[in-house]
Amino acid sequence: MGIDDWAIAKGHHYGTIVVDLERREPIEVFAGREATAVAAWMRANPSIRVIARDRAGAYSEAADIALPAATQVSDRWHLLCNLRDNVERMLHRLGPQLRRAAQRVNVGGVALGRQGMPRGSALCRWQRLSDERRATRLALYERVMTLHMQGGTMKGIARELSIDHRTVRKFITSSAFPERVRRARGPTPLDAHRRYIEERIAQGCYSPRRIWQEVRQRGYTGCRANVHNCVARLLSPQGKPTSAQAPSPVRTLPCPSARRAFGWLVGWKKLAFNDPKNVDHERFVQALCEIEPVVAEVRSIAREFLGLMHRRRLREFDRWLERLSQCSAPEMRSFARSLRSDLAAVRAAFTLPWSNGQAEGHVNRLKYLKRQMYGRASLELLRLRVLGLN
Repeated sequence: MGIDDWAIAKGHHYGTIVVDLERREPIEVFAGREATAVAAWMRANPSIRVIARDRAGAYSEAADIALPAATQVSDRWHLLCNLRDNVERMLHRLGPQLRRAAQRVNVGGVALGRQGMPRGSALCRWQRLSDERRATRLALYERVMTLHMQGGTMKGIARELSIDHRTVRKFITSSAFPERVRRARGPTPLDAHRRYIEERIAQGCYSPRRIWQEVRQRGYTGCRANVHNCVARLLSPQGKPTSAQAPSPVRTLPCPSARRAFGWLVGWKKLAFNDPKNVDHERFVQALCEIEPVVAEVRSIAREFLGLMHRRRLREFDRWLERLSQCSAPEMRSFARSLRSDLAAVRAAFTLPWSNGQAEGHVNRLKYLKRQMYGRASLELLRLRVLGLN
């Protein structure tokens, strides 16, 4: 069987879905995901021999109570997610080091960004809104740090400020205010002319209208507002800098988010090997490893774990786990303790073919049925639709 939880009302009430992995179909849906409720269902089905689950402690505890002879299998995808979460937690803590490493990578062109520059009346509306949101988030960060210095706990601060405890943990574990990362933009018709716009700004042309007219002659068919926004991002907050404020001809790599930096560290999504961006990403990783040597150690550990999981090498897992336990990063030592507490199920993930993928798929189907009925169906009606043949 595979077992997973699903949200009846997200953040408030949850249920459990059970899937027969051999027949590839759900066999039960019920309310609650606590160990007592799950253990009661397991006692009524003593023929279960293998239980595939995620890393949730409640399902592990229920299986230990009701079916101690059953083999528990930890889901491989969730193991990789646990690795990613712990590395990201470390990267959140090393926020200033990430920014310093990004500043060492020159990608050419005009300097982008306006953090730390004075606000002006000529800011675009989206720039003013961005600054206001950052000021609100900075005030919240300062309030959290003040309460933390006064001895407040993470959960206590979250209750007092009515925010998620994970936000409080992210603020406290970061060595400085964690800046929001600019969202990656998809391809636009202006991309073919962006280099020309940067060259014109470097030459001293700061008129969006004039640049728009010039790129139209070069074949640009988009609207003028896109050109104006592009020029506004490249120029200073004042909109029209003087010659003394002309932007620097050097552009550094934007500081990546912790999740994006994790992908660069371990080499995920590195499909286009001839893409120049991958060269900049590798230079960023090398700079970060030079600034903070513990990142190089964590990178080696993470890449080795991906290889062990991909090739199912159980014999080398014990040596890797010992190395993980001695890592300099506290987040990785915490990950090692969590693996040791669930060691039998983790070992089974290397040797058995079962996983929790089917259960995750049926949870997705359950959500689809729930939304078809606008979230108003009773649990019994939802159960009949999930388990029914039609």
